[in-house]
Amino acid sequence: MKQDVPATTVSPEEDEWTTFLANAIGGLRIASEELRKKRAKYEKKTDWFRSKKTGIPRENSVTRALADQFKEIRAKQAISGSGAHVLDLRHISIECELPRPFDPGISDEAKPTDIAISMFKDGELDLRIEAKTIVSKADLRKYVGADGMLRFEDGKNPYTVSPFGGMVAYVVDSDAETWSKEIAEKVASAVGEGRTYSRKIGTADHQVSKHSFALEAEEGSPAYSVDVVHLALEIDAIPSKRP
Repeated sequence: MKQDVPATTVSPEEDEWTTFLANAIGGLRIASEELRKKRAKYEKKTDWFRSKKTGIPRENSVTRALADQFKEIRAKQAISGSGAHVLDLRHISIECELPRPFDPGISDEAKPTDIAISMFKDGELDLRIEAKTIVSKADLRKYVGADGMLRFEDGKNPYTVSPFGGMVAYVVDSDAETWSKEIAEKVASAVGEGRTYSRKIGTADHQVSKHSFALEAEEGSPAYSVDVVHLALEIDAIPSKRP
């Protein structure tokens, strides 16, 4: 069974992260809704689909489009000048393919993070998110594998050294709720139920997995812990693969 987060005293840093996560992940959800409304615009792009034969959008193309929509929402809020929004994105930035904090490569051999959502306040809150397209249950092996979730345990080239990270699944053949349950089961099976828990972020419950690693760098080998938030976003294929 997934564990619930115990009631404890919340530190100022934890409180900042709670608000930031709600805005960042909520912003991605709204951006995905906008993307589906404007899908015709993106489907005209020459590299939107993996191929015309599959009709499945490319992972990197979806990521870039989500970032575009996120920025549009943020810009509208900035123009309105009001913080009276369910989500406040005015001081949050989003970028694609940003370098990892200790990447040994800098150019062709670099392995950047898929999505970086950041906010400067008293310090910088930096949420790095790995994206994976899920077409079938077979894709879940890659989701939780070395090229997916386990990147958050890579001491040689850590995906992030922040206290929180994220995994987003672009799902095409069913709804996000159904896939969230499938992902939760796969994640718990991969890391053990003792390393997963349910956390309310904004208005929705999300599964979170716990990861740790020792940094292998010239600066020494400090230990880091990262809690990875999992979410699923619905993306449309042509023809639709949903019932």
